[in-house]
Amino acid sequence: MGRSKGRRVGPHGSYPRLFTLIHVHVLRRYAARVSYDLMFMRRQPGQSWGEALEAAEDYQDFGAGPDEQVWQRVVARAKLLLGDAFTRLTDDGGEVSHERTGIQLFLYADSAEMNVPYGATGEGATAVLRTMFLLGQVVEEETGLEGYDPQLGQPLREAAADLDLGAASFETVARLLSKPS
Repeated sequence: MGRSKGRRVGPHGSYPRLFTLIHVHVLRRYAARVSYDLMFMRRQPGQSWGEALEAAEDYQDFGAGPDEQVWQRVVARAKLLLGDAFTRLTDDGGEVSHERTGIQLFLYADSAEMNVPYGATGEGATAVLRTMFLLGQVVEEETGLEGYDPQLGQPLREAAADLDLGAASFETVARLLSKPS
């Protein structure tokens, strides 16, 4: 990317340098809200992940909570893995939150999602991802849902087999946030 008289030149033409400064400021300010996500859903036999994700976008009935027995098993195993964790079950869904790692799990009748805010780097990022993927395995085993890592575009088990690949996204976000404006 080149510069020209207070303007940046990018692949789509030039734009004022002020835009870039504002963009970096906004990215830094809201980075804590950006997260590494895992998704869990039921796929039909032979259905690709792309088709399953499209179908999930069209699905409108996300308001049902998980089965009570399934919820109890997930919570028990989550607490074994995480230690002290906040849990809440409502008619709309269940939540498990772990303050130390920032991991949040939201469990519904036919789907689940898990996220952790970016922030950790190096071994810290790898450790958080390891814990996240282990909790994801609990969700798969107890619910029958299949996990998917949208950052890597891989099923959970494939993504969990290469923690360094997932941790690289933590490094990328950290690098973007540390660049001088």
